[in-house]
Amino acid sequence: MKFAERNNLPRLAQKNTRIMKLKFPILFSALVALSVTACKQKETAAVETTSKGVTIPDSVLVDVTTAREYVKNYASHAGYVDQTEEEIRARVPKKPDTRCVWFSKDRLKQMLNQLEKEDGDGVRFYMITYNNKYDTTTTDKKRPAPPKKYWGYNTLLMVSTRPVDTKEGILHFDYYKDIVKQESSASKTVNKDNPGFIVTFVPENRGELCPPPSNCVSIGATLLLDTLPKIVSLPK
Repeated sequence: MKFAERNNLPRLAQKNTRIMKLKFPILFSALVALSVTACKQKETAAVETTSKGVTIPDSVLVDVTTAREYVKNYASHAGYVDQTEEEIRARVPKKPDTRCVWFSKDRLKQMLNQLEKEDGDGVRFYMITYNNKYDTTTTDKKRPAPPKKYWGYNTLLMVSTRPVDTKEGILHFDYYKDIVKQESSASKTVNKDNPGFIVTFVPENRGELCPPPSNCVSIGATLLLDTLPKIVSLPK
């Protein structure tokens, strides 16, 4: 070994020692952080809500046969869209009302992210019906009008909820900005920093709400077999 190399050994040893001293605290901090995170994950919920490792309990899963049966049962309850005077005079056949609504993954994530930030515990789904008429000459961002072909159809309204401790136990109360004007326990569940949300559905593309069209299978709603024309058969 050359003299210069032997001379550098102590320096290299000191450098390695400094690196080790630096790495151990960082590694220790990382291990502590991971331990804390793991503990928090165990405490928060039995079912994870992260984008990875999400599981759905078997107790809420439904087989295809049962799902199609339930969907078909709802047909008579969905009913028909109210006819306009023009349609009645023209003897236009009644149009079956909406039986399914599609929501994008991004919209669902937006709602879940807001619930996480505001300590919300879920979403309440309200079954609603669009107005039969809208004033299309004015633009109101707070009351967006759906495309005319959906007027009078059923759809969904989603409202953020938060747990409220009552005499009957924990209940899921709606919370949103204007609820502070109401005289109820729910008025205590919201403040200006946690406004909650009321989200409706304004279809923008074909297939997001069905009917229309009358044949929902054609736009991807595979559980609505009874909407198939009689001459059409499902591909094997």
